[in-house]
Amino acid sequence: MKFGVCAPLEKMDLLAEVGYDYIELGVQSALIPEKDEAEFQQIQEKALGRSIKAEAYAGFLPSDLRVVGDEIDQKRLSNYVVTACRRAQLLGSEIIVYGSSGSRNVAEGYNFDRALGQIADFLSMAAGHAEIYGITIAIEPLCARECNIIRTVADGLALAKRVNHPNIRVLADLYHIWQESEPMSNIVEAAEWLAHVHIAEPVKRSYPGNDNFDFSDFFSTLQATGYQGRVSCECSFGDFDRDVETALHTMKSYLE
Repeated sequence: MKFGVCAPLEKMDLLAEVGYDYIELGVQSALIPEKDEAEFQQIQEKALGRSIKAEAYAGFLPSDLRVVGDEIDQKRLSNYVVTACRRAQLLGSEIIVYGSSGSRNVAEGYNFDRALGQIADFLSMAAGHAEIYGITIAIEPLCARECNIIRTVADGLALAKRVNHPNIRVLADLYHIWQESEPMSNIVEAAEWLAHVHIAEPVKRSYPGNDNFDFSDFFSTLQATGYQGRVSCECSFGDFDRDVETALHTMKSYLE
């Protein structure tokens, strides 16, 4: 497995020194899909030439760029996605995480089946752009605290199968799995579709190694599926520079 951290661009060198394999940046903060090329090139210059790459991106869609509802701007969505995928490729990325609760939450009274269909339509459109640029879009299930649709790995798997495109896959996030009391067996069921993983100590959503949480079940499940992909810390840190070392040591200890 490869280990990374969801962190800002200025932490790339530190993470490389600690021993991480990659960094996971934000689409909206690093790829800035609705900003001009000159502004992105400044970010590109800072990101390239480092000893690690931004191999994954989270924070895909802003909340005002709706995927669900009666007011969907298809042209803006398409332009946004194609720019994000193209720029992600330029920075050496392979994964864009699709969580984006604000964009996909279903309004009270809105037809849930229609909402799922709209999300599937969005992912089908996005998959076409992602395929051109060699990007995999990983559906991130989000727990009820954050989102009211696609809340479990099982939900994500069903949606990925519905879209049925090789560039649409599933993410397993331990925090959301824990909050939804989802069985680890659902990760096993999604094994062939699993493209990315997020990890946190799931009670407080803090870094691995804090509060002595036992990650044995999670890592043994990943190993049972044969997963060899990326595992990103998506969590809070007290002292970032110190705690990322603890997090990496903790995660690697479960693979020994």
